[in-house]
Amino acid sequence: MANKNSPKALPSERLAGALAQSLDALYVVVGAEPLLGFEACDRIITAARKAGFSERTVLTAEPGFDWSRIALSASTSSLFGDKQLLEIRIPSGKPGVQGAKALEDLSHRLSDDVITLVNLPGLEPSTLKSKWFAALAGQGTVVHAEEVSRERLPAWIQTRLSAQNQKVSQDGLLFLTERTEGNLLAAFQEIQKLALLYPESAITDEALREAVMDVARFDIDDLAEALVAKENLRFERTLRGLQERGEAMPLIVWALAETLRGLIRTASALMQGKPIAQALREAKVWGQRQSMIEKHASRIPLSRAKTALQQLAFIDRASKGMEDKSDPWDCLLSLGLNFMNDNAHPLEFMRS
Repeated sequence: MANKNSPKALPSERLAGALAQSLDALYVVVGAEPLLGFEACDRIITAARKAGFSERTVLTAEPGFDWSRIALSASTSSLFGDKQLLEIRIPSGKPGVQGAKALEDLSHRLSDDVITLVNLPGLEPSTLKSKWFAALAGQGTVVHAEEVSRERLPAWIQTRLSAQNQKVSQDGLLFLTERTEGNLLAAFQEIQKLALLYPESAITDEALREAVMDVARFDIDDLAEALVAKENLRFERTLRGLQERGEAMPLIVWALAETLRGLIRTASALMQGKPIAQALREAKVWGQRQSMIEKHASRIPLSRAKTALQQLAFIDRASKGMEDKSDPWDCLLSLGLNFMNDNAHPLEFMRS
């Protein structure tokens, strides 16, 4: 049974242990590091499903969202008597006046039959002190998925390798750190590759360098940059390279979606007359993605970017076998080439 009276906060690395002990009625994931935030939400969803919360409702608070849907979803019983997981995604991290009131009300109406997961990006200090956030934090568990600093990255990599029963030398660890600093997704990808190449073994420095350098030509960030830069040949070549090395489609879809969302939010802020630095900050665009988004945000039609997001959702389903006769790699290539075409047309795989 979900615990309604155990408010606490913990870093994302301690979440798995906490979930193994008990489930709370409310979780608030603050994902300053998107990858770790995604993993935290996935762990909560998996634990809830195992505990019998088999019905899942996802609400995304985009502009124009009807906040009354939260109370309605939280109070609606399943026709089959199933317990429910209610996931509320707030990509901007700013619910506004109506959203703040809805979240405060929700925090006082928790139920044994509903686990609520509020998914947030990294938040500014002022937001963490807001009344609505305090109300949520006072009734549930706040999971902080913090960015992994340069100082913490070696330990993070070593922990992930140990979980795969793998070992590298200190020199090897330093090499991996230098190769992936500032890009946790890249570090994650390299670790996943090593699990496939050298399952449960000690990896020599020579083998490590060969493995990493061999795949360095093709990178998911390169794919995203080629997309927004409208570099057709680079996009196709990089995509095929990712396919050949067996890259996970969900990671590719997630990375491209994050780029498009950052592009849309930044462009929207610029249209409101905000300076680029403020636009990037409010769009939660950090690190090496800043220069890419800044360069292209003002020239890509918002409608085209939003359509591409919808198409990515279709491709994500196709990668999970939920769309018959649709090859996700071919669909993704079609999406990219269509996105870069100024005379874009509806894609065949999206037609009913």
